[in-house]
Amino acid sequence: MKHLLVITLAFLLAGCGYTFQGTGSVLPPDVKTVHIPTVDNQTSETRFTQLMTESLRERFERFGVVTVVEKASDADAVLNVEVKSLDRQARSVTSGTDIVLQYDSIAKIWGELRKKNGAIVWRNPQMVVVKPFGTTSDTVVTSSPDFAQSGITSGTLSSLSAVELSRGQEQEALIALAEESARQIYDEAVAPDF
Repeated sequence: MKHLLVITLAFLLAGCGYTFQGTGSVLPPDVKTVHIPTVDNQTSETRFTQLMTESLRERFERFGVVTVVEKASDADAVLNVEVKSLDRQARSVTSGTDIVLQYDSIAKIWGELRKKNGAIVWRNPQMVVVKPFGTTSDTVVTSSPDFAQSGITSGTLSSLSAVELSRGQEQEALIALAEESARQIYDEAVAPDF
């Protein structure tokens, strides 16, 4: 009786569109391999090119829905991504002195997944991804997951200058921005919409 109940439940869940993470895909059945060339970066932030390219490749390889291949000739489809702009905007300032406490890093991205025959599988010409970062030690949340992964201790934090801290947080924001961009692209292009 238990076996019959488990089998019935499995069929019902399968019929509702539920799948385990990494097993579902909205890709056509003939797209099993993807080539991800170096991201085209139209900004002056050159370090973002490699961060974004690596984040995309890691995200697509992580779930095994498709295989990332080195050559476009070996791929069923090619994912082209272009970073149109990468800006910083003040998010919060002090009221008395107008000192910026926190910025938003904002990436505007164009992406397209195209099959060998030229057919477009997915396209988003206007993706916007935002990641905040602080500029002073007063705006660093030392209990946050981002801080915990940074490798900086609370004691070291107090010895850093505002410029060093801002640069470090901006680098962390760029890494997080690249990872979030890759996640959004993967979710839109590959992951099923439940």
